[in-house]
Amino acid sequence: MFAVIKKTNLALLLVLAATFATSTGCIQEMAQLLYVIKGHKVEPPFAALKEKKVAIVCTSDAAAFGPDSLSVTITKHIGILLATSGDKITIAAPAKVDEFVDANGWEDDSPHKLGQAVEAEYVVVIDIDDYSIHEGATLYKGRSEWTASAYDIANEGKIVFSVGPKHFAFPETGRPSIQSSEREFESFYLARLCDRISKQFITYDKMESYAEEAITLP
Repeated sequence: MFAVIKKTNLALLLVLAATFATSTGCIQEMAQLLYVIKGHKVEPPFAALKEKKVAIVCTSDAAAFGPDSLSVTITKHIGILLATSGDKITIAAPAKVDEFVDANGWEDDSPHKLGQAVEAEYVVVIDIDDYSIHEGATLYKGRSEWTASAYDIANEGKIVFSVGPKHFAFPETGRPSIQSSEREFESFYLARLCDRISKQFITYDKMESYAEEAITLP
């Protein structure tokens, strides 16, 4: 079924291309058509995670409102984003990552040891600092400083990519606390934060990104 759909779309594209080729401004119109059909894929700053097995660790001293810690929530969310990105990234089992960290703590050489322990090719470490979701007593506004780094396990666990610290505040004008619960607001803010961080490592559609940035709070 999928093959049939792909062939049908290709045939339609060729017919439309031929039509545009006989009209004025065909090159510009064809480019617009291809953009609508195929979208505009953006390569991430660090694309080496494609088709690789990756372990994800988030470090933070902050507490989240939900049942999981902030670190666990971010690790889970970013793992899902990477695994479902279409870049064929395999995520090391979070339970095995947690087991390693609980047993060994977290030191400068931990990314390399973790990668070897869970048989990951890369380890992504996310650091979250200065996290808050309150702006005074009656207003929500998410704030955090984040850093994301990637370690190449085959290269003795050396750091091969790092970005940050970067400040992420959302929404810019804040949100009155009477309009949503603390947990609802925090979930929304963390979704935006994880989306921003994941784009350092996965291919994404520019139009979808614009749409997500424009999403209003629930």
